[in-house]
Amino acid sequence: MNREFYKSYVDQIRNTLTNGARRGNDLSTKLYSDFSNQDSSRGIRNSLSLSKAEDTRLFESLAPLSTITGKKVNYHLRPGAHPDFPITDDQDFENHYIISVFIDVKRSTGLFKKYNPVTVANTINTIQRAAVHTIWYHDGYVQRYHGDGLFAYFGGKSISIETAVKQALSATSFISYFMKSDLKNLFNEQGIENINTRIGIDTGDAKDILWYKAGMGECSEVTTCSIHTSLAAHMQGEAKSNGIVVGDNIKKISSVSNEIFDYVRDDAGRVSYAFEIPDESLYYNQWHFEWEKYIKTLPNVGYDSSGNMFLLDHEAVEAERIASLRNKALLINSGSAFTSRDGNISIVDSDIKNQPHRFHF
Repeated sequence: MNREFYKSYVDQIRNTLTNGARRGNDLSTKLYSDFSNQDSSRGIRNSLSLSKAEDTRLFESLAPLSTITGKKVNYHLRPGAHPDFPITDDQDFENHYIISVFIDVKRSTGLFKKYNPVTVANTINTIQRAAVHTIWYHDGYVQRYHGDGLFAYFGGKSISIETAVKQALSATSFISYFMKSDLKNLFNEQGIENINTRIGIDTGDAKDILWYKAGMGECSEVTTCSIHTSLAAHMQGEAKSNGIVVGDNIKKISSVSNEIFDYVRDDAGRVSYAFEIPDESLYYNQWHFEWEKYIKTLPNVGYDSSGNMFLLDHEAVEAERIASLRNKALLINSGSAFTSRDGNISIVDSDIKNQPHRFHF
């Protein structure tokens, strides 16, 4: 079965904008409600946040992501807490790698041209939840909310850095898709200036990333101090509208084709480094990550005739896998199979003719 992606979030935002108070209206007017349970005779109830049940409904609508990540998802993790780094003493610290991701939401102030602050807050809240839920499905942790953006971590002591990089690239690609495709269509429909994201991602060796307790007493959090944490925030500012910029370490660690990365350049077309110390011949590259190309390489991703993305659920993925194996077996038994240079079965007669003694798994 095919599942249209992010539809629940789009419907929630549409309901907010349609029924929310307009600019200049008093805050006590109709505001926000769960669109699926709205009682029209009672109007829209006053609310500044989703209930746990409503949030869970949104979260579970992304369940097809599990066919990509294969992860058991943690729900409602508290911001600022990473279970692998329970540092409680103000003088303790620890070195360990982590993937830092900064997500900034741009042009949301345009909503204030048409709506009052409560309607705007509910809209931004749902956008943030879509991003947070996507991060959770990819085993990421939200470190903190900043304005209408997010700072998140991927990785930990039980996850390899290669896996964490893959999770970060996948999660941010889906978030970028949501903003560029689903939300853009909705805002065009509502006559609203489009909102976009800019994302920066980077990581470093364990020796270069320090975990420590920042702040004092109850006003504190466990966070990281690293040039790569700072560079992730810097790279977010270098990203294009709904774009992703990654550091050189991300590019080197990932198994993604080089064709999906492009140098960040200045207005004159020169390569723009994220960090440099010329006296030490240190030049750290930053790259535009072509997430639209990357997302099409992920398993179980499909697009309908209108270009809208969907994910296949587990049953459909398994049926497709079995059908593919069956078709390959029939092709081999027909005697018309060839083997390509990368070891795949094909019908291209310029490849190597398949021989009876060859076995394929």
